Amino acid sequence: MTTDSTLLAILFVLILTSLLAGIATVLLSKTIREMRAGQQAMRRVVANMDWTTVLSNMQSSARESVRLLDIIDKRLQKLEALEKLQISQSQFNVGRGVASVRK
Repeated sequence: MTTDSTLLAILFVLILTSLLAGIATVLLSKTIREMRAGQQAMRRVVANMDWTTVLSNMQSSARESVRLLDIIDKRLQKLEALEKLQISQSQFNVGRGVASVRK
């Protein structure tokens, strides 16, 4: 290869690379514009949203959670009372067993 053909090949590669970089830049800027438009549309939706419905649903969900926690708490208290009763009965039975052995 001569120097001229080598320089032409390098020039062709540089032109092709710059062309590809230009196309990538155009696509990137188009994508960024579309993302900004989507973001602005989302902001408009959020700004126009009926927050009373959302807050009302959250409030009813919180009430239901409190109700369920109260039920769980009552059941836990019953279990604790049964556990205490069972412990006292087992201690009573152990005490009776020791007393009958001594007689």
